[in-house]
Amino acid sequence: MERRTFLKTSSYLCASGVLPVSALAANSTSFTISEQDTQRLSKELLDTLALKAPKASIESPNGDIVEFSLNPAIARRYGSSLFVHFETSSEINIFDLSGNPSGTIKLPQGIDNLNDFAIEPSQQLLYLIERGHHSITVANFYGEKLAQIGEFGTEVVAQLNGPKNLTLDTQGHIHVLEMGTSSIKVFSNNGAFLYSYGRSRLGKKPQYRSLDGTQHILISGGTLDDRKWTFNIETRKFSALN
Repeated sequence: MERRTFLKTSSYLCASGVLPVSALAANSTSFTISEQDTQRLSKELLDTLALKAPKASIESPNGDIVEFSLNPAIARRYGSSLFVHFETSSEINIFDLSGNPSGTIKLPQGIDNLNDFAIEPSQQLLYLIERGHHSITVANFYGEKLAQIGEFGTEVVAQLNGPKNLTLDTQGHIHVLEMGTSSIKVFSNNGAFLYSYGRSRLGKKPQYRSLDGTQHILISGGTLDDRKWTFNIETRKFSALN
């Protein structure tokens, strides 16, 4: 029996460009590209890339069809592949480190306002946060919803209030940045709440903005987006880098 694949061809705008490994390494805060399996690509770095973006079309008031390229909204590196979600797209596009397209992953039907995603490549799983939703959607690479993690609430520590970012560690646990409590909550891959960290004990909420990493979880934030923290999943030690 032929094994079905999640990769499929797409229509791309003509653009050329190479993403050098040195550019990826320069975007890392404390770890080299070889030490982290995943890495977020900053807006500044994305602006320097010439990825072949998918195109869309609209009808102008006079009836003409106008084509335009979609802007990248979320971009992450997993191993030697780049996974990019372009605004308004119902797919996640895959590129190699040279910027060449290698396929797409279909998002589940009904998910059209993506806030963040994380990927478990070996099991071909997606973990998705939608804007305005208070849970994590788990799906496979074929666009099928498999499970939901969390629910809205503020009374129970396992509930979620404004999840914004997420990343997966090497133990398969899901780290979720929650804006309502300005903390990071950790769930097992079957949805069980495990623990939380990063919440200030002095009453002032830290301004976290994004999560990344696997063995060492990197947290970025601050009023000017110039602060960095790290969390070691083995020792569960949370500390500031600057």
